[in-house]
Amino acid sequence: MILYTPMQLELVLQGLEDMAAPQLKEVTVDGVLLLAEVTAPGRARVARLLSTDPRHYLQDNLLPGREIPL
Repeated sequence: MILYTPMQLELVLQGLEDMAAPQLKEVTVDGVLLLAEVTAPGRARVARLLSTDPRHYLQDNLLPGREIPL
């Protein structure tokens, strides 16, 4: 990606180092392997499914963004 801007590079990238990467954890829910973003102790949000079974992608409780218990 090319960014054309009259601003100094330091101003454009200011605060970038303060952004923390989400803490992802592999968990199994109802026998389905997925990546979850830890939001609180004992709670997580589904980030992505790691399953190859297409039926798992149709389950409402495994949709990305859903809160799940750890």
